[in-house]
Amino acid sequence: MVHISTSLALLGAFVSLASTSTANVLPRQTSDTTFDYVIVGGGAAGAVLANRLTENRSVSVLLLEAGPDNTGKIEAVVPYIYSRLFGSDWNWNYTIVPQPGLNNRVVPYFRGHVLGGSTEINGMTYTRGPASDWNRIANYLGDQSWNWNNMQSYFKKNEQFVPGTNDNGRFLSSTHGTSGPIGVSLNQVNQWILEPTLTAAQQSGVWAFNQDNNDGDPIGISWQQFAIKGGQRSSAATGYLNQQVRARSNLKIQVNSRATRLVPVAGSNPLTFSTVEYKNDVTGATGQVTARRDIILSAGVIDTPALLLRSGLGPTADVQAAGITPLVNLPAVGQHFVDHAGTPIAWQVNTTLTDDEIDKNSTLLNQLLDEWNASKTGRLTTTSLAHIQFSRLPSNASIFQTVSDPQEGKADAPHFEALLANKWTLLAPRPATGNFVGMTHFCLSPLSRGSVRLNPQNPQGAPLIDSGSLSHPFDIFTLRYAIRQTARFFQAPVWRTYNAQPVFDPAILDSDSALDEYIRNNSFGGAHGVATAKIGKANSPAGTDVVGPDFRVKGVSGVRVVDASVIPFSPGGHAMVPVYVVAEKAADIIKANP
Repeated sequence: MVHISTSLALLGAFVSLASTSTANVLPRQTSDTTFDYVIVGGGAAGAVLANRLTENRSVSVLLLEAGPDNTGKIEAVVPYIYSRLFGSDWNWNYTIVPQPGLNNRVVPYFRGHVLGGSTEINGMTYTRGPASDWNRIANYLGDQSWNWNNMQSYFKKNEQFVPGTNDNGRFLSSTHGTSGPIGVSLNQVNQWILEPTLTAAQQSGVWAFNQDNNDGDPIGISWQQFAIKGGQRSSAATGYLNQQVRARSNLKIQVNSRATRLVPVAGSNPLTFSTVEYKNDVTGATGQVTARRDIILSAGVIDTPALLLRSGLGPTADVQAAGITPLVNLPAVGQHFVDHAGTPIAWQVNTTLTDDEIDKNSTLLNQLLDEWNASKTGRLTTTSLAHIQFSRLPSNASIFQTVSDPQEGKADAPHFEALLANKWTLLAPRPATGNFVGMTHFCLSPLSRGSVRLNPQNPQGAPLIDSGSLSHPFDIFTLRYAIRQTARFFQAPVWRTYNAQPVFDPAILDSDSALDEYIRNNSFGGAHGVATAKIGKANSPAGTDVVGPDFRVKGVSGVRVVDASVIPFSPGGHAMVPVYVVAEKAADIIKANP
């Protein structure tokens, strides 16, 4: 990572002053201790709920966020430099336990530790997933209000699509919202890689052009859509918790306040929870707040199940292993964890126009930062990505002789995704010289499963995250196929102009075992996890899920869960937009049944 000179520090000061107002954002304890709703977690879901529930000014809400307010870090505002946040205090800096499927490597698991959650540190990719994702949830719940057509109002409610001057033919206007809190746009930078990417897709025949991957059928290559507006990140904190929302007298936001336990009401039957214990990890102070109606857990796919377990709610054996008294046996808490394993790969090219030059040259970076500061234009207004590819395995793929297709009969449902970057993207350090393009592949319909448990030696510390990465043969088969497809893409004649050469031994492409070894040595656990407190029918068999259709935790009273952990199936895209719209729907359900 290059050293960033004084101009970045000055720019950071500018951003701190220009960021969302901190009205009603409390770094320490609020003097009020009782609210109608206490929301734990200020990420994508928590921000939506805090906004929508306080639209009724007679309803009071406290939003508890473990991390700091989302001010003072330029890296969270300027899209290109977002990855510099990964090692910061705005990331929980979790790791996944050693994974046999990754040759027992320990890899990072990025989670936002800041108001706005992971929407403040992620790559801003804006994908809804295929229509079949939502139809599957509707059928699973026996509730057609969840199907693709009926969820359109929530998609559009979330989004403000902002077309650029050169975006004709790159999206479908009828698909998008125009007045939602989250700004969405396409890459507005005329990068050298744009033309050869589309040409290579056509020449190789691996991807047909898809005008808009968010129209319900993402299959093919499309212009990538980002949560970026006006050259700046658009996050849950800047969108749903903007200055006007933060100024509401019935909303209090308390940062640096990590929920440690839910406290049951003594003698209640059914067991009822109304109090949240928390700790300020900056000052060490502790406190309690009480909800008149509900505690709503929106701490995310890792920390929501961890908080339930710390409160005695979960598989009895897991709770006891952490030295906690079990209160209600909920076998599905922390189970069914599913995520997208990702595998990057790279080709070297003979042009100096790749973004490697920005990463290697602090002088160039600071010049671009000055341009961004002056006009919110230029190379830093987007990431190194411009296109996104979604693909299916062929119906006669050999894996289907032994494994049922998890997306059988769903022509719009991708088995994998590929993201082409205008620079080096491998986990290994970039070589000191050379220019590169990288492709990262995600298995979107994984059959591997993992879990989230407490660490028995430190139950209040980082949970034990077992992603189960590549533990099922289907997943590694899918990534193997995806990489070979990418290799065909780079064999297109247009890449000869750039003398594109693989940064790996091409012989591995001809050997399943060698390619599998590459995948296991270079993949990461993903950051799109779901299902650790999944939703189910009200009358589903005991232990199969955690919350019912009203998002209430089964077997207890006073607790709801709304975040990625309730989503029952792996999304056919990135998880941010599904979390936003699930929270929008949940807000309406909670308003109707307070």
